[in-house]
Amino acid sequence: MKNICLYFQIHHPFAYRTLRFFEIGESKTWYDDLRTEKEIRDAAEHYYIPTNNFLLNMVSRSGGKFKVSFSISGTALDQFLMYSPNLINSFSQLAETGLVEFLGTTSSHSISSLADSENEFVRQIKENRIRLKRYFDQTPQVFANTDLLFTDQITQVVNKNGYKAILTNGATKILHWRSPNYLYAATNQGNSRIIFRNEPISNELTLILRDMDILKAETPEARFFTILKNINPEEPVINIYLNYNALGGSGRELKQQFFSRLTSKIIESHLFQFRLPTEILTQLGPVSEIGSSEPVCWTEYFHSSYHPGNELQKEAIKQLFKLEKLVCRSKDPNSRIDWSYLQTSDHFHLLDENHPAYRDTGSVQSIYKSRYDAFINYMNLLEDFRVRLKTEARLQKSMPSARKPINSGIRQV
Repeated sequence: MKNICLYFQIHHPFAYRTLRFFEIGESKTWYDDLRTEKEIRDAAEHYYIPTNNFLLNMVSRSGGKFKVSFSISGTALDQFLMYSPNLINSFSQLAETGLVEFLGTTSSHSISSLADSENEFVRQIKENRIRLKRYFDQTPQVFANTDLLFTDQITQVVNKNGYKAILTNGATKILHWRSPNYLYAATNQGNSRIIFRNEPISNELTLILRDMDILKAETPEARFFTILKNINPEEPVINIYLNYNALGGSGRELKQQFFSRLTSKIIESHLFQFRLPTEILTQLGPVSEIGSSEPVCWTEYFHSSYHPGNELQKEAIKQLFKLEKLVCRSKDPNSRIDWSYLQTSDHFHLLDENHPAYRDTGSVQSIYKSRYDAFINYMNLLEDFRVRLKTEARLQKSMPSARKPINSGIRQV
């Protein structure tokens, strides 16, 4: 039977307020906490809690035949703890079934893997692994980088830090004529494996879940099942990776009915079986080596060659990581937390003119009118951060050593 690995991504960035130039060095907080709290509470009520209960019921009724994996960003987990702690318990219930697996990722959905130094990337990998063990009692073996970012160098760092495989986007840029429906080995990296997201299949399932007209049509699950059946039977695994919010929100009942019928049809066909990514690593061997020195990624609204981005994005990343040495010398736990959240990839997505927030004039997703507004605000944040770090460094030199403060790793609101 052909294997299906189903992955859901969950991510929420912390929202920043507008920081004016004259506020640099004088700001009290960067964060729009009211907006972030509202978004998380809405997501918990209309998306995650009901969808988790739905999946828990499916897993329980399947007799071990339905399995699913999650990639949850550290910023999302932090916001769950701050504004909706019952969400952690809800995901823990799924973990306790033994049929749900959590992938490792960076601790703040960070673009640190693009930095010249690997130190911050390694710190983020380790911090996220600790979180997953603490919250869900799992030690992840498969890594899903921010935006599924992949290069040979990234894979090497991930492998050195205890991961057996990395999940990335099955884009033509890296696969060329090859199929994403196999397990591959990383080039010249021993036992490191590469799992590829099936881009057409994942996008098709997302399209169906977000199109009410398709969902209301007769047997939309038959349409998707036919696509699965038409895949070469010799290709052993289909990796379907999409945003978890596609299963919730408006039309949730219709979406869940479709999804329930689809999974039942898949299981009852005896042509496919749901598998966890660690099971795939155990059961399948790689068909060949593959790699890329140029970044490959997946972001829902952009192309697979998106990173390292345009000139504004490159400049913002450059200026951000110029602050790394100052951050490493800081003893302020809040500065360390702010440093992590500044690396979240969403801030850099907003520096692209094709961001959906700029296409929809009525969008509430962004406080910026253009990528230039977003760039100016981000650079103001960086300058404010630099001033704070330098002020702290001067104070440290003038004061006797003090006890190291305790850092909970989460912002205090």
